[in-house]
Amino acid sequence: MPSKKLLQTPEIEEALQSLGFTKNDSKVLLTLCKYKILSPADIAKYSGVDRARVYDSLNRLIEKGFIQKEPIKRGANYQVIPIERIFKVIREEYKQKIDDTLVLEKVISELEIGTEESEPRVWAINSRSKIRKKIKELISSAEVRIFFIITPDLLMQELGGYDWVLRELWNKKFSSNIQVVIALKYNEVLKEEIKKLLKISITIHSIEGDNVLPFGLLITDNEFLLTTLDQVKEAPEYTSGLWLENGAPKQLIGYEHLFKYFITSQCKLIQLAPKKAPYTN
Repeated sequence: MPSKKLLQTPEIEEALQSLGFTKNDSKVLLTLCKYKILSPADIAKYSGVDRARVYDSLNRLIEKGFIQKEPIKRGANYQVIPIERIFKVIREEYKQKIDDTLVLEKVISELEIGTEESEPRVWAINSRSKIRKKIKELISSAEVRIFFIITPDLLMQELGGYDWVLRELWNKKFSSNIQVVIALKYNEVLKEEIKKLLKISITIHSIEGDNVLPFGLLITDNEFLLTTLDQVKEAPEYTSGLWLENGAPKQLIGYEHLFKYFITSQCKLIQLAPKKAPYTN
């Protein structure tokens, strides 16, 4: 759309073409706007449009109601209607098109297959980077809940640190009323980060015992990501997993039970320490 400035003739013609006029129609219309009343020969002379093409443009512009022909049979001149009426018609046409898009949007959206009809799929995921990318995607797209058993590799400084995953969870909970329940291996380094999460009502369970966690599990709405322990060196590695996309409730229920069993049998709930009452005599 051109800005409000003095435009050259080629720029005005280009702007008219963006509103739906053909190249020749824009030249003919603009010529008539300049000279008001002209014969086809003069229109061809001043516009640079071949005379045979001028008649085609005149017929189209007459059909639109933008120009008028003198009521004589031969040698008739043509004149343009007031310019404000032309652009009023154009604006009304665009308004109608906008109204049509709203109707079409509603009609077409009703043709879409609902998510409940989408076929569930199970995908294998390999490599640490792909798993972490999928974790971010699932957290970002969740709308109802996030249940997350966080594997140690996601929290270890040697493997990238805990900042990103805890920040993703904090941002999601802070910006929505979503239910977030997580389980992780607690240590003093995480103390301040855990406090931040607790203050925005994220439920946190500390994984007890010294055994290496054999799996990780992220459940969000109708999807889950299950990761398994590959090997233990200086640090455990979880570089393979399964992702269920668009799962049905019956496909998720077993993993929900696994999550709930784990946090009740292998974990301890972390809570904010109650504030001490002020000392009084």
